Amino acid sequence: MNINQKVLGKIAQRKSFNVDKELFLGYDVVSFDIFDTLLKRNVLHPTDIFSIMEKKVSDTVPNFKRHRIDAEKKARLNNKAGEINLEDIYLSFDGLSKEQIKKLIVLEEQIESEYLTINVDMLPFFDYCIKNKKKVLLISDMYLSKDFICTILEREGVTGYTSIFVSSEYNKTKSSEKLYECVYRTERINKKSWLHIGDSYYSDYYIPRRFGIQAIHIPTLNKKVSYFPSRVEQDIRLNSLYAFVNNHLVPRQEKYYQFGYEKFGMFLWGYVTWLKKSFDEKGIKKVYFFSRDGLIMKNAFEILYHNSNIESEYLEVSRRSLRVPVLYLDSRLETLIDMISPSKLISLEMIFDGVGLEIDKYKTLIESFGYTKETVFDRNSILNDKKFNKFYKKLQEEIQQNSKVEYDVLRQFIEEKRITGKFAIVDIGWSGGMQRYLIETLNKMRIENDVIGFYCGVADYCQRNLKHNPDLKLNGYLFDFSTNKDEKDKRSSFVGLFETLFLEQDGSVKKYKLNSEGKVEAVRAKYEYLNEDGTPTYELQAVREIQKGALNFIRDISKISYLDANDFTPDELFYGLKATGTNPTQEELKMFGKFRFFDEGIVNELANPSSLRHYLLRPKNFKSDFLLSRWKTGFLKSLLHLPLSYEKVYDFLYQFK
Repeated sequence: MNINQKVLGKIAQRKSFNVDKELFLGYDVVSFDIFDTLLKRNVLHPTDIFSIMEKKVSDTVPNFKRHRIDAEKKARLNNKAGEINLEDIYLSFDGLSKEQIKKLIVLEEQIESEYLTINVDMLPFFDYCIKNKKKVLLISDMYLSKDFICTILEREGVTGYTSIFVSSEYNKTKSSEKLYECVYRTERINKKSWLHIGDSYYSDYYIPRRFGIQAIHIPTLNKKVSYFPSRVEQDIRLNSLYAFVNNHLVPRQEKYYQFGYEKFGMFLWGYVTWLKKSFDEKGIKKVYFFSRDGLIMKNAFEILYHNSNIESEYLEVSRRSLRVPVLYLDSRLETLIDMISPSKLISLEMIFDGVGLEIDKYKTLIESFGYTKETVFDRNSILNDKKFNKFYKKLQEEIQQNSKVEYDVLRQFIEEKRITGKFAIVDIGWSGGMQRYLIETLNKMRIENDVIGFYCGVADYCQRNLKHNPDLKLNGYLFDFSTNKDEKDKRSSFVGLFETLFLEQDGSVKKYKLNSEGKVEAVRAKYEYLNEDGTPTYELQAVREIQKGALNFIRDISKISYLDANDFTPDELFYGLKATGTNPTQEELKMFGKFRFFDEGIVNELANPSSLRHYLLRPKNFKSDFLLSRWKTGFLKSLLHLPLSYEKVYDFLYQFK
């Protein structure tokens, strides 16, 4: 057996298929099947096209899908000797008028055209053959017309082939061997130099080999997505969406890129579509996307709505840059605690970061109270801690002085940016804190404002900001506790992982300063995800790939009209991220578990626990490490390695926080 035969024999049994130039050695003629080989439909099964048609014609043609399938069977029974075309099928469709037949043929071709796309798995094969001057033939058993098929092929970039043979034109089929014989005689081919590729084991592998030509069988469905929701088969919307993703994932793509394309992109698509719909409904014409998380959102928004009449701007702000300037208005400890991270444990570093003071400058004061930079307090008891209250009062005057200085520069920043009137702000979430601080500043400056906030979600701790401003206008995409106290926080067990996906590639905004021209510019903190030599860390490289994949998904899906994010619920488009967040695979734990997460002066790895033995001997360490983890379900699975519902375990433990 020569090397080609060995390779081909293995390929015929594969469930997935990779391009290998070695396969073409010794062949001057290469023929390709078309449907499910060169072209794919963005559905899981070819007959799903009839389900889509059924929704459009249900009023005039009840049970269309079943009758369409039966009509094709009937037409084939009436023409056993050769092939049928689309008109033959509809003439066998009982109860249709001539006018209905014409309309249904046009509709079927229209739907087929919309849902057909190039098979990215096979395109390198085809391109290689054209580039290397091989004689390329296309052969298909198909009832659609040759002209229709050629139009689709040209649209998808399949050009340069020598000839195309479609069974409906020749009244001969591959499955009967007669179409291969027709090709053989028409093109005068040496069978030994002819290789055929297709997805039907019988028509594209068994029959051509019986005819004396070599053949490769490829899988009809090369499953590249990491999962399919359980309802995909029954729900034509989800069916089409996941088929679209699967068909557009390029083989052997970088794993972080694939994660972004498959999971993050889908959510981002839904989120920015919801934003646009909400802006239109509320008559909003000006939008500020807040840094840093808002940059990827703005990029996605501009891909989808670059022709929109909505004015959008990327605004360099942060919790710190808006929070510190308003402290001189109210610097009480309880006010500060309401402003900083809602974490159960609050470190001294978080306190200093929250008030805008450099902790290293207060070493003597810290030590005089018996504290260190690493000292941690319980959120539930810190306000009643008499020693800490004394410590905080020692800082309060400097907190107010620093806050007033930053307030004056922030005021000029707001005036330069002309932040006034009715506008939306967009950010990741979760409590409306920055919205509250901005409104307080605008009110202090007596600037008229109507600020409406839009977030991925509004968490239950939004109440701490609503307590200060009951009129805060908050809107959440995934969940919204400001309007429904019975909501479920769908990202709380993996908030760190979720937020990491949105990272801008620059440091957080610390405050503002005047430049040499007297204009205000943002002062950025050192970017956490750069090495000392300025090169990107592995986390930054990964996030870049994730965001690249997500934006490419949005570019691809924006080119089609039959999939609209408004037709999907937020939960459906969040499904992939939630699957990773609440029940990650071992591969996903390896991908993200050691990611560092920086938050208000604190850094922790997302999900990288010590050993189970370590925690059994030191149970207090488990509590501390678990509470500090920003991917708690990942932390638990990395620790236990058991087939459990870690979301339920997390929900149980959450009761005792």
